[in-house]
Amino acid sequence: MRRGRIFPAIHLAALVVAGLACGPGTARLQDETPPAGLTPQEAEPPVSVTEEVLDFVVVTHLEPEFHFYDPSGGLVETRSAEGLGWSRPNTAQVVGNAVYYVAAGDADQGEVVRRVTSTGTTDLDFTRAQSFSGLTFAVSAEGGRIAWTKTDWDGQAPFSQLWVADVDGASPILVAETDAADDIAEYYVLEAVAWLGDGDLIYAWQVTGIGGYILFFGWSSLYRYDLATGVAVALAPVEMDVTAPCWSDMTPDGAYVLGACGGPAQIVERAAATGVETLFPLLPDQGQAGAAAYSPSGDGLAYAIARGNPDDEAGQVVLLADRGGAPTAIARHTPGAFDSVFWVDKSRMVVGYWQGEQAFVDMLTIDGVRSPIGAGQLVGVHLP
Repeated sequence: MRRGRIFPAIHLAALVVAGLACGPGTARLQDETPPAGLTPQEAEPPVSVTEEVLDFVVVTHLEPEFHFYDPSGGLVETRSAEGLGWSRPNTAQVVGNAVYYVAAGDADQGEVVRRVTSTGTTDLDFTRAQSFSGLTFAVSAEGGRIAWTKTDWDGQAPFSQLWVADVDGASPILVAETDAADDIAEYYVLEAVAWLGDGDLIYAWQVTGIGGYILFFGWSSLYRYDLATGVAVALAPVEMDVTAPCWSDMTPDGAYVLGACGGPAQIVERAAATGVETLFPLLPDQGQAGAAAYSPSGDGLAYAIARGNPDDEAGQVVLLADRGGAPTAIARHTPGAFDSVFWVDKSRMVVGYWQGEQAFVDMLTIDGVRSPIGAGQLVGVHLP
């Protein structure tokens, strides 16, 4: 492992979000059973049968709050996001009717994964780090399990660990940790990424110390961990010549991964079993690419491209209706760019974009019909 100065974070082009006023909506979220291990007092109250059940709800981060919007742009409710300065994947996540996020306090409080619902806030104290550690996490879709990472930056090189437990902290398992004898360079640290439907965990060795005009988030590698066997296999292994995070999604079964790993401007799909990669052709005004996301079936996908010119930025959303199809731009935004894509169903997605120092969220259909939803940095979508 190489020795040298390590920087304790990935430096991305963060956006400062300014608040916009929206009128409160009358609908509310459909409540769900709380994750296993949480006390009955933390459960959400039942929804009245007279209240509207929403198609879906979009969650944004508009500091210092989370905003919940219905599809037409009505503000359903707000919740505290105290301690969250900037949200990105694995620092904020919508799970059912709850939002989990990394809350940072002062030097004595450190960082902790926090769960906020419409009735209150709970810190998952077993995840707490007493100082800055670059804490990341991923909660399973049903809310029963959590993976989280901690990194110690006090030594000459960072020491990183990945843990898994029930969401109440029971049955902790150490999945992986830094090993001075391996061939992973010191400037890579562990990050929790996502849970697959079969219960396997996706995690990454993430490169740190990246700076510059970077519009899109991604992971430097992707590994699949089988909790039953304790075996990890590489979906997209660490490549020492990869100098930036680039992978951004995987199919629901983990068979394919997707990202801007053909260079900062080019999207590539990789078959996990064979390692065969397919490069998607460049489109006009494609200087950077990212935010790639598979449709719910895993057959279609969408991603964002940008001009890559901070003085004259323009962004587009690109659709591939099915694997093997041709990429087609279905939305354009300028000045600014799209930076996140969440699929709602096979024909609709929610896209985040920025303009100046403000961030916004729109609904976008695969036919290119775009309608505004609200303000803030896109965190996720709640499907009642």
